[in-house]
Amino acid sequence: MRFSRAALIYNPAARRLQWRPAHKLQAVVEHIRSIGTVVEAHPTAGSGHATSLARSALQRGCDLIVACGGDGTVNEVVAGMAGSSVPLLLIPAGTANVLAKEIGLPLDWVEAAGLLRTGLIRRIALGRVGGRPFVLMAGIGVDAALVSAVNPGLKKLLGQGAFWIAALQQLLRYPFAPFEVRAEGESRQATFAVISRVKNYGGGFRITGQADLFSEEFQVCLFQSRDRWRYPWYFWNVVRRRHHRLPDVLQFRARSVLVKGIPQIGVQGDGELIGCLPQSVSLQPDALSLLIPGPGEGESVIPREGRGSAKGSGR
Repeated sequence: MRFSRAALIYNPAARRLQWRPAHKLQAVVEHIRSIGTVVEAHPTAGSGHATSLARSALQRGCDLIVACGGDGTVNEVVAGMAGSSVPLLLIPAGTANVLAKEIGLPLDWVEAAGLLRTGLIRRIALGRVGGRPFVLMAGIGVDAALVSAVNPGLKKLLGQGAFWIAALQQLLRYPFAPFEVRAEGESRQATFAVISRVKNYGGGFRITGQADLFSEEFQVCLFQSRDRWRYPWYFWNVVRRRHHRLPDVLQFRARSVLVKGIPQIGVQGDGELIGCLPQSVSLQPDALSLLIPGPGEGESVIPREGRGSAKGSGR
């Protein structure tokens, strides 16, 4: 038996839980039980609830946390378990599922739960905005305004379509005020910044295509123009993965970033609005054990005593 007791934390409002949620969750629960693990399921009841559920599960002695929801749900769960050696298994049920795409996780829930048999456990660093951890990226400027503007009802109905509507609104309304980004001893200006641990962004775009979840640094991408009509050109070049060639787009690596600007400029982390400027963005090394796809079906995984280290678990 690899894990003795698991807590399944799920977001009933997640997009992929809208249809036959009981049937889908039961299949996951049965699969976890099939390997001899006792599992308890807990729905979230609102913002921040997943964090308290994760903390409570660790206090009760659970040796596996399963997060079923989108990247925002994962963000909240991680906030309750950062620094723990207990592994996190993701069951992708959100709109964008950026983390699932990043690690190559199957979107089929039972296949994703199959990582309990075939996956690898990797320790990763987390980003932090102020005191709050994030797994994927921090976005500063227009995308934080976009996150704030998304209509929850439209998101439930249209999925990523709701983000496209909000993006068009922000193109017309957002002031694109500049702010200062300080990193690696240099100061730069931007009107939109992505400080990322991952290659993927939103609906399959790659703004920080050289980022590495298993490294201990950020890839930072700065868009510098104050002209709103420059942003459709930025977007087209992001789609073509040529934005790094533009003279007013800067990319670099950093372990910490200080961002200063007017407090009306928002900051999002993993798709959740978490504050406004000024903010410091830093790394918390060796902060989370994550189950990722590993060897083929039926092969062995890292033993339990190896959970606290990435040694022996190749990329």
